[in-house]
Amino acid sequence: MEEEIRVQVEDNSPSIEYSLLPLSYTSWLLGVGVARPRNCPKAVTIILRIVHFAVCSAIVAYGAIDFFTFGNVFKSDIFKIMYYMNKVMCYVSAYYYVYHGIGQYNKWPELMDRMKELDQKIRRETPMNDRPVKNMEALAILITFACGPLSLIIHALYYYFTRPEDIFASDLLLYYTIAQSLINSFIFDVVVYVLYRRFQTINELISQLDELFGAPWIALKIRRIRELHTGICDLVFMVNDVHGFQLLLCSANCFTMVVATLFRIYMGVVEKNYAFMLINNILWILYAAQFGLMCWICTLARQESDRTGIIIYAIVLNCKPANLSKLNSVRNRLNLEVPPPSEGLDGEQNSNRSSSYNLNYVVMENLLRKNLDRDCVRNEVNDFSIQLQQHRVAFTACNFFEMNNALLSGFVGVITTYLIILVQFYRPENPDAQFNEKH
Repeated sequence: MEEEIRVQVEDNSPSIEYSLLPLSYTSWLLGVGVARPRNCPKAVTIILRIVHFAVCSAIVAYGAIDFFTFGNVFKSDIFKIMYYMNKVMCYVSAYYYVYHGIGQYNKWPELMDRMKELDQKIRRETPMNDRPVKNMEALAILITFACGPLSLIIHALYYYFTRPEDIFASDLLLYYTIAQSLINSFIFDVVVYVLYRRFQTINELISQLDELFGAPWIALKIRRIRELHTGICDLVFMVNDVHGFQLLLCSANCFTMVVATLFRIYMGVVEKNYAFMLINNILWILYAAQFGLMCWICTLARQESDRTGIIIYAIVLNCKPANLSKLNSVRNRLNLEVPPPSEGLDGEQNSNRSSSYNLNYVVMENLLRKNLDRDCVRNEVNDFSIQLQQHRVAFTACNFFEMNNALLSGFVGVITTYLIILVQFYRPENPDAQFNEKH
């Protein structure tokens, strides 16, 4: 009866693919990434991606027009290099984000199927709550629409009523690029966060193991947890395979965008040109936060996986095997508790001696059995420890670098170094700006 109830609850539980359906539709409509609704035909997806390819081509065309129209405005050669390097990286990333969903069309359903199978195994052992995943998903969609379509409308209305001559198609299409970049990185963030929640559920399950349940039961549970951990690690490998090159392009895009935008802000301050200052500040903060969020979530997942080894070793400390000295002390105590035999009664003497031997044998057998059970737990823990060493959780960009907080620190340091070099090579064209810079 209990198994029937458990199966019924398991069947009624929504799958992770169903929970991520709003994010999948958003990514699919924006034409980026591998996430897509399963029920949409491939022909419709290809047509939608072709439309977004056309939009990306229009963005490149407007960028070329800006190069020939406003190229003389950029007096600094070093700024030209940074500006157009940033543009080229944005264009390459935008094209790849659109192509990504076609090149790996079947990866998303495969990933969702494997996650669903893993979730079914986890729910057989312990209940699981995906409410934090849904909250993060809703926040990701809200930020994407706020920084994309909503910001585009606000930008167009503001300059339409204040300075209509400053409305450019390239500036409006920039918000389209921002929305695509954000939703593409948010897909990766949410998937990694789902894996982080699975690691957290496993660690909570390990923490619930107690010696009161018995060593055989603990050994069986550890073996099942090992299977669950292996399943999550396989999903990590698959996520690296699907998103590896995307992480490489996204990191390069964030780096060039932050450096170019901060240098543009510096130029505006030096030359006292404060046009688009607010947009530029929002832009570099947005891309820096995008990169920082990816590194932070990957670090959370890796730390939660490392915590599994720490928790599992606590079981070994609680399950100490019995030693020979303890067995000898118990046997001696039992010998003392048996009354001394009467000299004239040989039958009673043999009976008491036989009873003493039987008691000693039963107690020693129980202690040895308990010792063997605890050795079984220790063997399972040792095997789990070897498994944790072989399956190290790490999210990498095509194995060039690992996404973590250490990379974020290096990211900040490299940006600071590049900005210092660019500032030293920069010479403002405005004489008043040069005078103010010297004094």
